[in-house]
Amino acid sequence: MDEPALQLVTDVGAQILRQSRPNKDFLVKSLRKAASALSQIEQSSVLEAARQVEAAKKVQDALKPLRETIVKHSLARHKDRDVRLLVSICASEIFRVMAPEPPFEDKYLPDIFKLIASMFEELADTESPYFSKRVKILETVARCKCWVVMLDSECSDLILEMFNVLFSIVREKHEKSLINDIMSILTHIIDEEASEQLLEVILRNLLKEEKGVPSASSQLAVSVLQTCCQKLEPFVRGFLTSCIMDRDAEGSALREIYHKIILKIFICTPQMLFDVIPNLTQELLTDQVDVRIKAVSLVGKIFAVPGCRAAQNYHDLFVEFLNRFSDKSVEVRVTALQCVKDFCTANPTGAELNEVLSALEGRLLDIDDRVRIQAVAAICDLAKCNLKFIPLTLISQAAERLRDKKISVRKKALQKLMEVYRSYCSMCAEGNMTIVDHFERIPCNVLMLSYDRDCKEFRSQNMELLLAEDLFPDISLLERTMHWVHMFSLFTSMHVKALDTILSQKRRLQSELRNFLALRKKEKETCSDELEKKIKASFERMSASFLDPTKAEECFYKLDQMKDNYIFNSLAQLLDEASLIKAQHARENFMKKIRDRHPHVDFLRLLSAKCIFNIFSSEHVQNILNYLSSGKFGGRHLEVSSIKLLMAIVRYWPSLLKGSEVKLCYLLERNEPYRDQLTETLAKAGSHIFVKLSDIYPILERMCLEGTRAQSKVAVSAIAAVMGSAEQYVFSELTKRLVDSLHSGKNLPTVLQSLGCLAQHSTATFEELDGEITPLLLEKTFQMNSLDDSTSGEETSGCSNSCKLRIYGLKALVKSFLPHHGSQVRRNIDHLLSLLVKMLQEGKNTDSVLSSGNDSSHIRLAAAKSVLRLSKRWDLHISPEIFHLTILTAKDPSSLVRRIFIDKTRKLLRERVIPSRYACAFALATSDCVTDIKDDSLKYMGEFVKDHAREACGHQTSSVRGCSITGLPVYILVFLIHVLAHDEDFPPEKYQDEHIFCHFCSPLFHLIQALVNPENFNGDLVLIADTFSQLFSIFKGIRKAEDAVDAHKSPRLHILSDIGSAFTSSLNQGSISSSCSPGVVLLPSSIYTANTKGITRYAIEEGLVEKIIELFKNNISKVASSLAKYGRSVEHHEQPENTKSKRLRNVSHEQANSLTTRNSVTRKDTASKMSAGMKRKHAASPDVDSDLLGKEFPPIVEHGNDGFEPTMDKEQLLSSCDSVDKVTTLTEKRAKSGKTSRNGTSLKENTEAGSSVTTDSNASYRAKLRDPSRLKETCRNKEVQVLQQIKLFSIVDE
Repeated sequence: MDEPALQLVTDVGAQILRQSRPNKDFLVKSLRKAASALSQIEQSSVLEAARQVEAAKKVQDALKPLRETIVKHSLARHKDRDVRLLVSICASEIFRVMAPEPPFEDKYLPDIFKLIASMFEELADTESPYFSKRVKILETVARCKCWVVMLDSECSDLILEMFNVLFSIVREKHEKSLINDIMSILTHIIDEEASEQLLEVILRNLLKEEKGVPSASSQLAVSVLQTCCQKLEPFVRGFLTSCIMDRDAEGSALREIYHKIILKIFICTPQMLFDVIPNLTQELLTDQVDVRIKAVSLVGKIFAVPGCRAAQNYHDLFVEFLNRFSDKSVEVRVTALQCVKDFCTANPTGAELNEVLSALEGRLLDIDDRVRIQAVAAICDLAKCNLKFIPLTLISQAAERLRDKKISVRKKALQKLMEVYRSYCSMCAEGNMTIVDHFERIPCNVLMLSYDRDCKEFRSQNMELLLAEDLFPDISLLERTMHWVHMFSLFTSMHVKALDTILSQKRRLQSELRNFLALRKKEKETCSDELEKKIKASFERMSASFLDPTKAEECFYKLDQMKDNYIFNSLAQLLDEASLIKAQHARENFMKKIRDRHPHVDFLRLLSAKCIFNIFSSEHVQNILNYLSSGKFGGRHLEVSSIKLLMAIVRYWPSLLKGSEVKLCYLLERNEPYRDQLTETLAKAGSHIFVKLSDIYPILERMCLEGTRAQSKVAVSAIAAVMGSAEQYVFSELTKRLVDSLHSGKNLPTVLQSLGCLAQHSTATFEELDGEITPLLLEKTFQMNSLDDSTSGEETSGCSNSCKLRIYGLKALVKSFLPHHGSQVRRNIDHLLSLLVKMLQEGKNTDSVLSSGNDSSHIRLAAAKSVLRLSKRWDLHISPEIFHLTILTAKDPSSLVRRIFIDKTRKLLRERVIPSRYACAFALATSDCVTDIKDDSLKYMGEFVKDHAREACGHQTSSVRGCSITGLPVYILVFLIHVLAHDEDFPPEKYQDEHIFCHFCSPLFHLIQALVNPENFNGDLVLIADTFSQLFSIFKGIRKAEDAVDAHKSPRLHILSDIGSAFTSSLNQGSISSSCSPGVVLLPSSIYTANTKGITRYAIEEGLVEKIIELFKNNISKVASSLAKYGRSVEHHEQPENTKSKRLRNVSHEQANSLTTRNSVTRKDTASKMSAGMKRKHAASPDVDSDLLGKEFPPIVEHGNDGFEPTMDKEQLLSSCDSVDKVTTLTEKRAKSGKTSRNGTSLKENTEAGSSVTTDSNASYRAKLRDPSRLKETCRNKEVQVLQQIKLFSIVDE
């Protein structure tokens, strides 16, 4: 025993005890000595001494004065902090020395423990100078188990306070020993006396967080729960079960957050909740939506706890959780989807994973767009976590949501899928993944968004930036090129068209920007109004490349007013830089310099991004050529894709091939499979790169002489592109070799192609030898009577080789009159035109005999297409006879010829390379007996009118101003009437049957309908009113004119004009008077002339015109009602229409209905006027006024608009033209699957009816037309057959 220490404690206690009111300083000094002395007394020695009563009594006596001092002077309640601290130290040491006996009486213990607890409260202040002393007190209390005395003295309130204090003071920066001492006190108290009050303290601290991270008190609570799991489990189970089963019961605030408590406990001690978790099934099944939402969220988080296998352990709960994916509440379904990512991450394998993924897949087609959005987000988030883990089909189905009907879904899908694709590209670049088609289809689907017209974010202006800046992460250009090649291998024609739209828009902006910079430079030198107009027009065109054209145009104007040449010089530099790396570096420097000093920095940032080569650059081209030459693609389909990509790039930017000429020539020499495509690439880029013609000429010459026709065409173009000004002699040498081959008759199809293409590129060379070439060409092609009849896979397949040679020869001659680059042709075209007349009339020339009627069809088609091509340049030389014969190809006996001809006409009209008057062909084809040709003709005619409606906007007041209408779509009526008047099928004078006239005039009626159809004018009533006025003007002008080609046909012109005028009046319903028509109508003098003499007209029965119109209306009404009836039967299969479509559809229905119901007064007026006008009489000679022309007004040839919507492939075209049999096959297959015909007849009967309609040629119809007794029956039969065929096709097209 330490006698001096005991004696010192006794003396200090006695000294204080003798003081009645000891001051602070005395107390501090004395207690400090006592505390020091007590710390020197070892408990072990005391315990040894305690074995002897005398020794124990000695210790008690030694400590008695100090104990009595603490009690007597109430030092535990002293107000001074220092005194209280020293008293706490002394008290804790006394507890230690005298343990296990309590050193104070029970009535004084509460004050002592409160004092000690107050010292614990200060432990949070680790910077305090007394922190170590307080730690010592805690350590002493923990080791001597003072709380046992508290429990024995029933100080439950003090224990609860101690719990709260210890949880509140714990900090992350506390040493582990301190935490252990606190933990020791807490766990031992729980072991001795656990209670709900203590559990509440633990749970309250369990949920505490600091900046989203569990606090030290939360970690302490977790440790307590884990250590005392067995003791606390009954209390936890009882509390949480009560919360689940009786949610509305009042109680602790913890009941409001019991879901958080469950999750926290499950994460740290899941075994504690084994009996609680199954009760959550009740919450998943409750009728309260908010409860289900919270329950789904909790259960999802429980199942996502790693390593717990909760989904397997609580199977019934998992099954009900799966059911919530199809819950009737949208919010519940969304909440379930939000749990998918964490669930799949925690459960990477097993049947439960597959079930969750299946439920997720089902939500991609949910009826609510919010659920579909969340499903897409869940799939994409899951993919980003582990691209190798997610099923690839799920990615593909998520990508399909880019076509969702809701814009919000498409936007979210775009955002999330782009994130997935960038992650995928990064992994490929790091070597962690190989290229996978499913991921490469993501940008393919993204491209299809450019067809979306409902959302401006998806327009090509924005898609360009997406492809340039957002598609790829920060990976090398080589990696980007490889992804583009794989992507291109998956492209369809629609993807190519979408990409072409974006690239052409980018090229257009670059071209216009160069033009503006040149104009601006020129403006500094010479300022003029003309230059200002050009600059303004340039601004308008460039602004079209931005999402907000109006704002962009304003910015261009403001930019033009600035005098900072640095900006314009930098833009010019960016335009000329073909390397993406260098362009990006130059752009970064440009933006740094103008960032702080230019008010339009945002616009310049956007403009500079659009003008550089950031989608494709010279590096892309180099990478493609390098891989092709090294054979690293590892597959033929990738090589094909790379070639297609290269051609797509070069088509828009041939200059990007600069620097890669050696590789290109190497591939051209060595790469036989892709030589055609590489030659075509060379032909496009030849003028922009430097290639020695001598290096590649032997290959190109061989292609011109021995290759296919396609090869020879691109080979000649390549020679012309690469040839320098000093190498023009090459064409002369090549021409001579071609003429030699023509003499020998070797490989004539290729030689003819080469000669025709050569004539286009070098007119002078061809004309030098024209005296030898043309006669020889005619001899070798048009005067050969027999060749073997084998066929090839080209567009002339199906005819004999002799027929093919004639067509090839004709094409060569036609090309020789259509040189490139606007070169002048000095030869006379009359001989070619006379040849075309013979071919259009007979299908052969007079000096040869065709092998079959099939050959005749191909000859007529080739001649008609040749006229179309020639009309681009030689329209003034094309006589009315040739024009009529060409247009009447739309009524050719062969359905194949009719189909190809109208498709070709449509293509050329959309490209604006032929005069608009050739649209008459569509009107003639609307009376076709083949339903698909008829329907397509109506569609093409509507497209033609609609495409020209924009031009018509500038002529809205033409009727007031008296301006010319020759450029408007309505003007083709002038040519159609003349064609019909000269048609040999015109009804004979002696037979005035309304059925005959109705059928013959149907092209006129259909054209008038298209010209006034609101859908073709976007509902613009002003344009429609103008069109009615112009129609009346045209009919009035024709009635005052006569036929310039054949005066005997003039009465026909007047009859057709009267019928057309009456039909227009029936559509107009008197809204616009014919007297309001323009005063001037310019009629082409080549086909119309002034009426200077009386003209004899047909004597037509009174009221015949009314009968014709009524019959046409009835036929249209029958077809419309049939289609409407069928449409209603399949209405539930169709997607909802937008408001605009419905409005326009209703307008068109109203127009159709107006054909069947007319005001009786209007009918009587029309009948009286027409009956009077149709009687045989001599018309008075009209005055030579403004209606007559004294000069030629040829149709206007319009140019512009590069793109057009591609027509069907030739194979598809032929299959759709041959007969209805092929369609019937499909129909019969559908019939077998349960889809029967809507009409009462069998499919076989329908097929027979359809076939009879198809094979009924116009020639046979002409024969019937001349026999009026058979005509009515024929027309009725045709009407029934057409209606049956419409139904049949409708089922197929369903």
